Amino acid sequence: MLISHDTAVNDPIEERIIGAMKPLETVDRALQLLQAFDRDHRELSVGELAEALQVHHSNASRLAATLALRGFLERATGSERYRVGPELRRLGMLGFLDHDLVSEAREIMNRLVDEVGETVALSTLDGDQAVDIAESPGRHVIGARQWIGRRYPLHATSDGKVFLAFAAPLESSQLEALTEHTITDPDELKNEIDEIRRRGWATARSELETGMCGVAAPVFGPGGQCVAALNITGPDYRLPEPALRELGRTCRAAADDLSARLGFTG
Repeated sequence: MLISHDTAVNDPIEERIIGAMKPLETVDRALQLLQAFDRDHRELSVGELAEALQVHHSNASRLAATLALRGFLERATGSERYRVGPELRRLGMLGFLDHDLVSEAREIMNRLVDEVGETVALSTLDGDQAVDIAESPGRHVIGARQWIGRRYPLHATSDGKVFLAFAAPLESSQLEALTEHTITDPDELKNEIDEIRRRGWATARSELETGMCGVAAPVFGPGGQCVAALNITGPDYRLPEPALRELGRTCRAAADDLSARLGFTG
């Protein structure tokens, strides 16, 4: 039986079916809205979201507000535009905080140690800190050791700066000075983060611990999200500035290799 659009549906079964379908359509629209964000569109206005979904501005606004209420979106600092929120980042990490990520990284990390001799570690973002989840010790007696499970502030480490550049928003209100070399000026840190995005790798020199240096590069998952950071760490007397720059490029190449293994095609 055909029912015209202006005919009321009186059948209780059909009413239940239609009632059940509407929330699913809303969920589908919400998922489409989240898919509008990518590496080239990290922040979107309600108007841009409405255009991407081909829906009315008010519908896009309600969807975005609901997703923000649940933490899947958040307002960009000092702006009305939206960006990916902490809950979505947390869920995105779950797919890689398991044996698969570490097992895929292990061969690359060991190969990197053979090439550079320094300790190589893999870290992930946990809230406002970086945490090491795997490590391949270097060949030297003096060097970084047993850092698995340790947490670090983002602004004072190379892997933390990678997360600030590619995964986490910059919160400049609490830039604690851990050494005399720690960056505590928000503008200086912002400029460095911009440079990290441009070149694809980060450095830290005596910013977490005096005499300790490191480089790090982002690891991307299949959806383009930064799921980890690969880092190389050693003492400053073995890693002068020219050597650190070369290590940065080497680290980035290894991180790109790991990203490809995880399914990233960017």
